[in-house]
Amino acid sequence: MSRAAESVSDIPLTLPTHMPGVDLYIGQTPAMRQVASHILSVARTERTSVLLCGETGSGKELVAGAIHHLSRRATRPFMPINCATIAANLAESELFGSERGAFTDARLRRGVVEAAHAGTLFLDEIAELSLPVQRTLLRFLETRKFRRLGSERLLTADIRIIAATWRDLDEAVAQGTFRADLLFRINVMAITLPPLRQRKEDIPAIVSACLNERSHDTHIGYAPECSPEAIDLLCAYHWPGNVRDLRNVLERALVLSRGETVLPDHLPDAIRRPHHVSPPPQPSPEELLAGLRMPEGGAMLPDLVRLLEETLITQAMERAGGNQSEAARILGLTRDQLRQRLKRLAFR
Repeated sequence: MSRAAESVSDIPLTLPTHMPGVDLYIGQTPAMRQVASHILSVARTERTSVLLCGETGSGKELVAGAIHHLSRRATRPFMPINCATIAANLAESELFGSERGAFTDARLRRGVVEAAHAGTLFLDEIAELSLPVQRTLLRFLETRKFRRLGSERLLTADIRIIAATWRDLDEAVAQGTFRADLLFRINVMAITLPPLRQRKEDIPAIVSACLNERSHDTHIGYAPECSPEAIDLLCAYHWPGNVRDLRNVLERALVLSRGETVLPDHLPDAIRRPHHVSPPPQPSPEELLAGLRMPEGGAMLPDLVRLLEETLITQAMERAGGNQSEAARILGLTRDQLRQRLKRLAFR
């Protein structure tokens, strides 16, 4: 065994127990030891850009906060921003600020880059930024200088950039929706967070830590326990929402148990199913279209494509409860791409 492999397998999880969300890092699986090792290593650097990859709810913002908390920038600002929630025409001003009169109703304001000076800027869902904004961000990363929208004056910001995404950015580059040069810039140190279903042996320890944390939030004064039967059900569940999902379930259970031992009856119905199985794998596009046949009288391809788009977008919007960002994630699109389709198809 190599020396590097030994150091990874032997590393203790020594992240501070008072750090918010520290229950995410508790565990003995090799994947989580690797994550902890990377967090501790990159926190020692000042400017190294970090790219966090993982499914929704796997704790990317918590990892970004941990890197900041353990670094020399800990006393300076930690500025998180979700790029998927910014309107495309406002993204540049949100990042870099604006001068009064730069656009309609514009006022003098600092952007998050300026606000994060000497600290850390966390760009969640970075793949949702438009290509023009990606170009402006790349220019800043190369020079550490920027201009507020509507200004000619160059400003400087000394920040560490931590970016996160659930998308495959290599595929996004191939599709032309993400700049290859920006990917090179942000992907200096990549950390991939494993989904919770791949480290179920860590669940009992995470449950204990979550209940302890929630007990402080609710002023119970002591840490409630989780019954062995409830633990078994939690470990058997597939956790599509990952650690965030587990934390929410435990918070609900703690309310229902009134601070006493969490029992199976305090868990949601989906988790209490005795024979719950993981959902089947998603069919490939080829499998979905396997039964499609050209009708005898022929068909108009544009009409069929429009009908297929309308059907899939309608289903995704229903599943996402009308949330466009979530519907875009389900469809494998960016939010802007989904909005363009909604407009073109005249969705209401």
